[in-house]
Amino acid sequence: SRWRIAWDGLGFVAASVACLWAAHRARRELTTLLSQPRKTPRALTERGAVLYLKTNLWFGIKAGGSVGHIAGVVNGLQRLGHPVTFASAEPPVMIDEGVKFLPVRPPTAFGLPYELNNYRFQEGFEHTLEAGAALAPSSLIYQRLSAANYLGAVLSRRHRLPLVVEYNGSEVWVAKHWGRGMKFQKLAEMAEEAMLRHAHLVVTISEVLRDELIVRGVEPARIVCYPNCIDPLVFSPERYSQNEREALRAHYGIPLDSTVLAFIGTFGQWHGAEVLAEAISRLHVQESEWLVQHKVHFLLVGDGLKMPQVRATIEGSGAGAICTLAGLVPQDQAGLHLAASDILVSPHVPNSDGTRFFGSPTKLFEYMAMGKGIVASNLDQIGDVLSPGLDARALPAGAPDDDNPELAILCDPGNIEELIRGLKFMVERQDWRSILGRNARQRALDKYTWGHHVQAILGGLSRVEQP
Repeated sequence: SRWRIAWDGLGFVAASVACLWAAHRARRELTTLLSQPRKTPRALTERGAVLYLKTNLWFGIKAGGSVGHIAGVVNGLQRLGHPVTFASAEPPVMIDEGVKFLPVRPPTAFGLPYELNNYRFQEGFEHTLEAGAALAPSSLIYQRLSAANYLGAVLSRRHRLPLVVEYNGSEVWVAKHWGRGMKFQKLAEMAEEAMLRHAHLVVTISEVLRDELIVRGVEPARIVCYPNCIDPLVFSPERYSQNEREALRAHYGIPLDSTVLAFIGTFGQWHGAEVLAEAISRLHVQESEWLVQHKVHFLLVGDGLKMPQVRATIEGSGAGAICTLAGLVPQDQAGLHLAASDILVSPHVPNSDGTRFFGSPTKLFEYMAMGKGIVASNLDQIGDVLSPGLDARALPAGAPDDDNPELAILCDPGNIEELIRGLKFMVERQDWRSILGRNARQRALDKYTWGHHVQAILGGLSRVEQP
């Protein structure tokens, strides 16, 4: 109705004014924060409770690395005896039942510029926490760094609680290079700087990001660097029966006797899904008899920025019959999709602007835990984690020994010929596939569980030098 249109219009105008006012208050508060030294907090008690702040102002994300990372850290802390209160605008995904959920209401109306809604959201978030009972029993604040939010720094100083900030890269950089940029970029940079300056510990997932933090002024003693990991209770090949695996293949219309090569990801700038699509297309055009002989089928799970390009490449070459584009699936279904596959592909590519690849793909560690043969890009942390590996340029002719140490086949990032060579070898050589999968799973269990990750955080917090 016209009345409803007018009412919503007024709400939009009011929200936009509120955004500008919230940004003004944030600028004043951040200017003060950036002029102050970090406070010495109270010590973390042995079984101290943790307040986990998920301050992202986005909704409905049920899949992807961020979902697995959040659940991994929260569950890891809870299982190590630190009761967790999870504060967020949306219910948690894949988080243990013992974790307490504290819902935080987002703004009822959103204004423009959209990024300024984050500062309004922070004010409401702060009010919810201060009005409730979440802060009183807490002995540690953990915040996953999000765009235009510095709530952890404010609460940490006010209540003298240790602050751990999780840094997965600059949101300002991501918006500038992979998005549309921010209209109030300087203000968002101030928010990031305040979080990094007042954090007692900054946790990051790659050496590239650790180096970046040092350049930004974070002392090495305040940094813990540990890759993404897996929950061994969730990602285990024994968890899924043969009937469940066959049912999933049947659901997608994939013949049960196929050799299934799978990719799971959010089809982002650096996931390399478009490279895999080109490899699939070339195989279809140039190796059609080989594909039929080995009953090869590709399963691509996920969606995102590069999906239109992937779809166009596969359909343009006529390879649709050997490729299933499954779309997004809930994170708790990822393990079953991996279990129903035979070979897993991680075709990641470098950053397009020439900067170093700073990622730590969660799916890589999930691949490893499932004990499958992996073909991956030899790219920064991916290559380090999967070393020693077989070089796609010099694959062995003979059978493996039981004590072969290799974990995967490694290709030059973006090199489609090497990727194809690696895929063909993995399809044809089940003997090598078994050895590589076994070794990769053992490495994941030995080094890359969320228990290892959280222990590193707690260890870093116990030894960090307070100001």
